[in-house]
This record gives sequence, C-alpha cells and structure tokens, in this order.
Amino acid sequence: MSRAQADDRNGGTISNATSQAAAWDPDTDPAFQKALRDRLMSNEDSIFFSARLMDTAKNKTVYGLQDPCTDQRGAALTRCRTTQECTGDTGAAGVNMDIVIGGANDRTRAARGTQLCVSNTQADQANDEGYVPLPVFTLQDFQQLAVAPAAGHVQPAPDTLKNMHTNVYAQAEPQAFTTTLGGYPVQVRAYPVQYTWDYGDGTTLGPTPLTGSALPDGAWDEPTDTSHVYTATGDYTVGLTTSFYGEYNIADTGWQPVAGYNQVSSPPVALSVWRATVHNVADDCHTNPTGIGCPGASK
Repeated sequence: MSRAQADDRNGGTISNATSQAAAWDPDTDPAFQKALRDRLMSNEDSIFFSARLMDTAKNKTVYGLQDPCTDQRGAALTRCRTTQECTGDTGAAGVNMDIVIGGANDRTRAARGTQLCVSNTQADQANDEGYVPLPVFTLQDFQQLAVAPAAGHVQPAPDTLKNMHTNVYAQAEPQAFTTTLGGYPVQVRAYPVQYTWDYGDGTTLGPTPLTGSALPDGAWDEPTDTSHVYTATGDYTVGLTTSFYGEYNIADTGWQPVAGYNQVSSPPVALSVWRATVHNVADDCHTNPTGIGCPGASK
C-alpha cells in the first residue's frame, strides 16, 4: 500500500497524511460575511462601502449648528437667550443651538428640528449669522481609534506541505466607539470590508471582500478562494491586512462616511513549509508500529 509521509528539509519525519481533496464550492460564504452584508444593506442611514457613494455623500451632507436667537433684537433677544440656556453633560453652563444641514450659506441650510446643548466657548465660535460648522471626523481621526484587527488563521499550521493547498481565512467583527472631536460627542462604527493576504513568499491576494472560511475537521489540501500553494520549502510569515469602512455620527446629527479605509494589520502567523515523500510498504502500522511513517518509527 502507499502512504504519504511528510519529511522536513533534513529528512526527519513530522506527520502522516492521506489526501482527501474535495471540490470547492465558490458559492459557499461564511455566515459572518452574510450577516455583515445584510446588516450594511438593511441599515437605511448607512452607506454601503462604495468609494463613489462615500464621496457623493461627503460632498452633499454638511452638518452645523445655528443660533436660534440670531434674528432677535432687544428684549426678545434677551428672552430668547434665557430660554436657550442649558447645562451640558459635564455640568458646564451652555446654550442650545439648532442642528442644521447645509453649508455656510444660510439660504442652503435647513433645521432638523433638534437642538444640541453646547458650551458657551463653542457657541462663541459662531459667525455673524450665528452659524457654527461641526468638525469633520477624518481618516486620521479614524486611524487613531483602537480598531481590533481581524484574526488570521492558517490551515494546517504551524506546518504545511509544499505543492499542496494551504488554507487561510480571517475572522473580524464590526466595532463601535464613542469619542469626542472638537469638544463634540462622536459615535463611530467600523466595518471590516476587505482583506489582503501576504503569503510571505512574494505572492499576495486581495484586497478581496471574501474572508475565507475554516476547512472541516480532518480536511486538507483543498483549494479555496483564499488558499495558496507554496512551491518551495522554508519558513514563512503569513500577513493579513483588513480594510475597515467607517461611519461617524457627530453630536447625534446623522451618520456620515469616513473618507477612506482604515487598514489594520493582524499579528503575523509563522509557517514552515515541508516537502512530502511517498514510500511503498508491504504492511501497515497495526501490523508493524515501527514501520515507515508510523508513530512508532524512529525519527
């Protein structure tokens, strides 16, 4: 009978294996990825990860604050200022301002019907028309958040075989953050949307939206959308970079896209690639436990 036996580069036995390659179904998609797509596509105030849509939304949506007392004069102005007094979350005295959509030109601005209590210092930044533009949460701001990297997995690991399919897959989660920008509260959502693999031998894959998925127990040498075939033995480092799409909501004005992806690197996975040799033997390991390729054989 024939037994496939994996040997190291110096001739030492490391494992026994029998190939059980199965056809790969390209329509198979990890449950997490389906859930992520459903979540993004079903959220009406969320922009699906499209560079064009992100740019379009950025150019059309501008949020700011408007002093509701700007048009008042005399005693009416005094009464208005009194009614708009408020106390912020920190206990500091402030003033309520209208949240508006539109640019610096007051003819293009429209009130949302909601107000935000801002500090007197922030209110003092208003121009002659009583308008205060809200700051933009930039890609640099996004990159400063502690976005958790995807977990990169390699099968088999830490050892694999030359000229056989080595499977890789990523596990990542959407994440939410609460921070501040220019003194304003900001909510941020980060979604993993693209993955780039560096197999360590000079070849890469991606960016691709596919996470890959784990092989069934006992399966190996199966081609997948993210698998790789090493053509030379050696020690390699498998790297993974995940591109996160971001949205932010400043002062509860509404969700806007972050202009660009936050690329987060995962801890590398060390991998040794070995050669495989085949020996024809006349017995099996039950009959001869010390035979070639058997657990009891001398190394």
